[in-house]
Amino acid sequence: MRDPQNVSVHTARLTSGLALSGTEPVQGALADFLFGCQQADIRVKQEAFASVRNRLRPVIQRWFEPYVSASSFPACCTMATRWSVLVGPSLDVPRRVLRCSTDNSRQLAADALAAWRKGEENTQEGFFEHCCVCRDTLAFMLARRVILKERGELPPRWRAVCLSLQQAVLT
Repeated sequence: MRDPQNVSVHTARLTSGLALSGTEPVQGALADFLFGCQQADIRVKQEAFASVRNRLRPVIQRWFEPYVSASSFPACCTMATRWSVLVGPSLDVPRRVLRCSTDNSRQLAADALAAWRKGEENTQEGFFEHCCVCRDTLAFMLARRVILKERGELPPRWRAVCLSLQQAVLT
């Protein structure tokens, strides 16, 4: 924050983000890098982007690509994450993204599947509550897909939550 144009500090943040799981830390650090280092040499920005590119989902890569060669980066944008320090996340994202990241949704789905396999009702109920309150259809659909693949149909409680989420999308 004291020296937002310091390329070496941003590069260190990118490296730290790569050491963490998920894509969100890297994405947030890259948004800050491109914002703070807008006037940096294009080769420096290209190297930074190349160092983290494979950790980003293809759609996120495409969002960042035009800014790597640009001399400006928005102070508020959909590419910022809760890991961003200099850039603010835009509200122009799906409602779920405002409440939890894709990384969180994937982990919640994996935990819910483990609970389903073990028959842990309380954990599943916590998952259902999260999905309904946060409208985290991504987490639910990831878990749902595996259950349908393994079982062929959803258990009754899962079906009810699925219908509830479908109705919430329509409203």
